Amino acid sequence: MVDKVSFDADLVRQLAELLNQTDLSEIEYESGNQRIKVARHAKPSQIVHVASELAPHPQLDSSLNSFKDQPLSPETQPLIQGEPLKSPMVGTAYLAAEPGALAFVKEGDSVTEGQTLLIIEAMKVMNPIRAPKSGTLVKIVVQDAAPVEFDEILMFIH
Repeated sequence: MVDKVSFDADLVRQLAELLNQTDLSEIEYESGNQRIKVARHAKPSQIVHVASELAPHPQLDSSLNSFKDQPLSPETQPLIQGEPLKSPMVGTAYLAAEPGALAFVKEGDSVTEGQTLLIIEAMKVMNPIRAPKSGTLVKIVVQDAAPVEFDEILMFIH
């Protein structure tokens, strides 16, 4: 006899909505012998990377991550020359290999494609984030040891 598999479709819908509201890439729910995992595939996008800091631009710093799901506005584009690099995952961003060590890079540095710019820790795994192209690190948005969300702007490279 084949066991009939049953699941709560409303619960799956609620979990999917929670993914959308929180920008998580997956969520898992377990109760008794029932386990539901809802995940979305990351859309191919730019690789994210990090560095250090230059002079802050007060008007821009407070709104940088409001760019998350929209293109840069004409008012903002001239202020930051460069391509926004976004987090490929949820985790904690570290600008150096270990506490007290020098940062991998700082604003104004020339970077080469494939160079490690920061690390994002996710589920106890350290994930190096590498430069997607060669250029100059223009602006670092993320702070060291700060939590980051998927698709959050971390820095700009030109």
